[in-house]
Amino acid sequence: MSRNITETARVLGVERDQVKKWASLFQEYLGKQANPGNGGPRSFSDLDLMVFAYIATLWEAKPDLEAIKIGLNQEEHLEEGFYKLLYLNSPILQEPPDGLDETWQHGVLWIGGHGQEQFELARNYRYAAETMLDLALKRGETRHWICPLLFAYRHTLELYLKIIGEISAHTHSLATCVELVETRHGAKFNSRAKGWIQELDKIDPQPGTAFRYEDDLKKRQDYTEYWIDLRQFKFAMSEVFQRIDMAILDLGPSNKLITKRK
Repeated sequence: MSRNITETARVLGVERDQVKKWASLFQEYLGKQANPGNGGPRSFSDLDLMVFAYIATLWEAKPDLEAIKIGLNQEEHLEEGFYKLLYLNSPILQEPPDGLDETWQHGVLWIGGHGQEQFELARNYRYAAETMLDLALKRGETRHWICPLLFAYRHTLELYLKIIGEISAHTHSLATCVELVETRHGAKFNSRAKGWIQELDKIDPQPGTAFRYEDDLKKRQDYTEYWIDLRQFKFAMSEVFQRIDMAILDLGPSNKLITKRK
């Protein structure tokens, strides 16, 4: 993000004139807008702010300019402490930076009030769910991941089912979504895949509340204990998503399933 000279001075805890002086003395380490010339407004990038923050740590009555430049050449202003200062003084929602392209891998461009198109939203949750499951198994930390992991899978399934079933009804029940998909397309789900989806719905018939909130003993009806083998769960979900992917591919221009699968 960019900051004007007043905002930059406030973050650094110095006067505006001090920022101007640093901008002039160390212009080779700053962006072009730090010294625009012809009376143009100064603006400073995140990197500029970190350069200034580094300069400020070494600034004294008679500063050693060469020593500061040596440090900048060695990129000492990119150390963790200067990132912390930057992040402490940055909003979460920022204006898109200049020069934004596909090489910017440390963030995302969020567009619109709800952010994502249907399929992209479903893919996001699916990627997160599968990544969490792989990490939980790899690290042997399944009990630390189980609730967000199961919620991510449950929500992914709900999103995909509502897409292929064109479901507008206000329901979060996976079992109901499966029935609406079958009714919409006149085709039955694979019985094994349907059974796995219904099992998830059984332990969480509400919109993910079993995986997001503490247990409500007053309302709880099912005290049955279940063992979830996450290796088998990974296999099962892979099978379910494979069939969902096939159903999506089979949707023709009229959004009718071209082939009925059993």
